[in-house]
Amino acid sequence: MKLKLTHIVLALTALLGMSSCTHNNGDIGLWFGLWHLDSIEIDGEPDSDYDGNYYFLFQGKVFCVRYVNEESHNQFQSDSYALWSENAADATITINFVDNRYSPRVSDAFPDPHLSTVTTMNVVTLTSKNMVLSYLNPDTGVIYTYHLTHWQ
Repeated sequence: MKLKLTHIVLALTALLGMSSCTHNNGDIGLWFGLWHLDSIEIDGEPDSDYDGNYYFLFQGKVFCVRYVNEESHNQFQSDSYALWSENAADATITINFVDNRYSPRVSDAFPDPHLSTVTTMNVVTLTSKNMVLSYLNPDTGVIYTYHLTHWQ
């Protein structure tokens, strides 16, 4: 009886462990990982206020905007989280900062990455090394273009 109980406990533990894993550890193909935001264009002109201090992170359904220390470029200062989804049919992604605690503006102390609470971006280019996203702000009519390089 004791041996049978041990087998049941082991089986339930194994089942629990297998069911808790995410799909490929959150791997979502080309999107997966850390992307350095190399530059931002505003209506086709470089954003002169952008110093290369942001990273976009994609894992599973979670999106993160990370602001890093200007001097070291590897010590993160602040994160802002959202949910994201891809619509492959029309080559867009939608980023949704659903919780007021995680606004698209990481902090007023940091430069503005020009993301809205809900942002739908056109996927201009997506390879294993480079990404270009374009976003038309419906409130201002301004087009933002984001050039990213896969970091990790």
